[in-house]
Amino acid sequence: MFKVTTPQSSEDWQAYYSLRWQVLRAPWGEPRGSEQDDLEQDAEHRFIKNNNGEVLGVARLHFNNHKQAQVRYMAVAEGNRNQHIGSRLLHELEKIAWTQDADELVLFARERALDFYKRHGYEVKEKAHLAYDDVQHWKMVKQKPSEPGWFRHPNWTQVLQNTWRESIPISDAMGIKVESYTDWQFTTRADLDANLNLHNTMFAGSIYSLATLTGWGATYLALKEAGLEGNIVLADANIKYLKPLNNDPRGSVELAGCKGKLAELEDSGKASYHVPVNVYDGDVLVAEFEGHFIVKK
Repeated sequence: MFKVTTPQSSEDWQAYYSLRWQVLRAPWGEPRGSEQDDLEQDAEHRFIKNNNGEVLGVARLHFNNHKQAQVRYMAVAEGNRNQHIGSRLLHELEKIAWTQDADELVLFARERALDFYKRHGYEVKEKAHLAYDDVQHWKMVKQKPSEPGWFRHPNWTQVLQNTWRESIPISDAMGIKVESYTDWQFTTRADLDANLNLHNTMFAGSIYSLATLTGWGATYLALKEAGLEGNIVLADANIKYLKPLNNDPRGSVELAGCKGKLAELEDSGKASYHVPVNVYDGDVLVAEFEGHFIVKK
């Protein structure tokens, strides 16, 4: 799994700036050094390396003022694209901005990257500068979402949260909320105090409910991604309880592990979707859930 970290050693920094130059400057004949500016010392820098220590992606965040932060120098090595590396870097920078009380993020995107940023809640505001006489940039802005982890399509996440509260009352009583939605993962959290048994651990039934709603939410978002709508019901499920949960209840779906042909909803009016859900106590795995959901028009 890719991990976002901060450059530390001189070798890290050399590799970090080298990739930035190779992707963003070298193709237009710009010299080394052109990939840096006078805000480097005051900015937040993040990168992703593989197990061999090769840098796969880089990105930077700086503040223009107390309420506006800017993403800049986002670059992913050519042979490592379409692996959510850019998304993971952007997600990390957003969390930094939101937790430091920024109200909005701004960036200047090349035309080929517009769809990528739109998926993550950025809106095109205006045509900006033309770099190297042929690379058009567009100013894009994202307002702070209700929750820091609402990264991909935060408007969908808000609707899902509202649907749970209004249509599934148990979710509100249990304090179940969407924690994050990214390109690779959907996570939820619950209020432990609202779900304690006489042993001061989370009810097994509450763990099951958290897993079910997490799987339901992942199915709902998969339908949205496919441009489909339908009624979602849990048809069958299995759960394995591994450890007591006594601190921090969280549900998690790795989206690549979900299986199903939702497009069948269009032809037959019915589709099935298999969703594996892990339930954690903080970072400790406490339960494994396999949910089989049916979607009907």
